Amino acid sequence: MPSTERPASDAQLAAAVEPGSTDSLATAELKSTAKWLVGASASTAAVIVAGLQLTNLDKLGKADWWLGVLAMAAALLALAAAFRVLFQAALVIGTTRPTITSLDRKDRADHGNYPEGARIDPPDDPLMRELVVARRAELLGPGRDAIGSLADDYRRAVRALTSMARVKILERTYDPKIPADAAALQGLASELERRMRDVSDAAERYEAEKSYQHLKRWLAPHAVAFLVGVLGFAWLTILYPNRIPITQTAKITSPVQVEITVPSESAAMHAGLEKACAGKVLTGVGVGGTLSAPIVVTRGESKCPARRLKDTRELIVVPMAAKSQQCCPLHWPPHSTGCEKSQK
Repeated sequence: MPSTERPASDAQLAAAVEPGSTDSLATAELKSTAKWLVGASASTAAVIVAGLQLTNLDKLGKADWWLGVLAMAAALLALAAAFRVLFQAALVIGTTRPTITSLDRKDRADHGNYPEGARIDPPDDPLMRELVVARRAELLGPGRDAIGSLADDYRRAVRALTSMARVKILERTYDPKIPADAAALQGLASELERRMRDVSDAAERYEAEKSYQHLKRWLAPHAVAFLVGVLGFAWLTILYPNRIPITQTAKITSPVQVEITVPSESAAMHAGLEKACAGKVLTGVGVGGTLSAPIVVTRGESKCPARRLKDTRELIVVPMAAKSQQCCPLHWPPHSTGCEKSQK
């Protein structure tokens, strides 16, 4: 009678990887903890970030551009710390359950000697050391030192039960036509199925625990970095701008009469004035910029023609009292209108 032996079907192998072991329960607990941590961290970060004021960045940057850059760096530090924690937690939650086939391939590639004989060298991969060395008796059972041996014994048991052909597994020969052997073989197939499931569960738990331990190790430093970033950003954008004098950021929206003191020839040349203007006190009008860095139009004087000055950093520009800003309009080019004399 021709043999009807055939390999175990994909459905039969898939049935051998259904969760249910203590390892799978431990993995579920780790993932549940990581999910809670993600929810709590995300909610806390959202509340804190929502309370930050972004409107003061413009004011801060105009006072000192590097303060604006520092505030943005603090914000990026806080966001990077938060996203790093979320990413690491996602690795725990997203740990996949490897198939017995993929684990068999890793085992064979890592100093595995099956089916040629017993393993000679221990595996290099920590996961494989956990499965086939540290927990070999528990997961693979007696007489096996390779995951492939476990998978092959299961396939052979299933084929024998299907074809009713004799099969030798480890040191025992089973004849499914004999009721006692058929019952023993059925029990062995169930045990091998459970062991294959346990191997996959143990591999998933190992990877999930590794990611979870990494998350725990870096949680405190990332939390500190997040708080430093948030507090730094809050101080720079909420508290610090209130200490900046209004003259540093107040915009000139209407002409302001000013006095311009030119302290030196280098200051005159830097501002775009003639050297002859050095040491003089000029009059003019602030037409733009801020009170700390105004754009000024000067009135012409002897040997010091009128100019429009954009860079007044080396000049001393002082707004004139309101009493002296009564009526003198600015003309271009400036010329005497008699108003100056009337004010004197």
